[in-house]
Amino acid sequence: MDIANLLAPSAAPLIKDTVAARLRNEIISGSLAPGEPIVEGKWASKLNVAQSSVRAALNILEAEGFVSRGNGRIARVTLIRPEDIPHNFQVRNALEALAAALLAQNQPDLSELDQVIADMRSAVECSNLQAFYERDLRFHLTLCRKTGNPVLEQMLQRLLVPLFAFVIMRTHDTMDEHERWLGSIAKHERILEAIRSGDPRRAAAEVGEVVDFFYVDINGLITKRGKGLL
Repeated sequence: MDIANLLAPSAAPLIKDTVAARLRNEIISGSLAPGEPIVEGKWASKLNVAQSSVRAALNILEAEGFVSRGNGRIARVTLIRPEDIPHNFQVRNALEALAAALLAQNQPDLSELDQVIADMRSAVECSNLQAFYERDLRFHLTLCRKTGNPVLEQMLQRLLVPLFAFVIMRTHDTMDEHERWLGSIAKHERILEAIRSGDPRRAAAEVGEVVDFFYVDINGLITKRGKGLL
């Protein structure tokens, strides 16, 4: 999943943006493991760029939640521990419920989200797991953006991007059992239906129910596979 496509500006990217995109994809693919340090000098040499460009790229990734810096100020790939997941979903539930309530109140044009759901369905038909998750994430990021609240959008983006990258995408290997994925699409459709009802409480409750379902589903898959999250 090329999350860079969801976050990168439309103009020609700066060197720091290009480096950030490369490191971001290295993290998502697992080439850079959770907790692994990202040494600026090493990557500057590898990518043939100035070390300052790598440092600027790491600042971008830190703001997005992909890397963190400890007391030594060495950037490391964000490590999501099993005990962190309930807390992440608790915050996600509250923030996405707020986003849905705002959209139900303001009633912006949601046709873009209709198209995302159609693209999710196409991904299932093609058994394209990466495309499905890219569009699933796009749905939630677009939902946040449509609120017109930049603070809420920033907070949800910081929470959702690494959560999708580190948890959801590493829970599945292949897109089998199409009914599972079609059921996920139906839940996204229910969110839009609730928002379009114009009832903020209904919209918030619907999102809360769906996010809770995803949390239980992910935990079940992890337990079934008998492995840690990361």
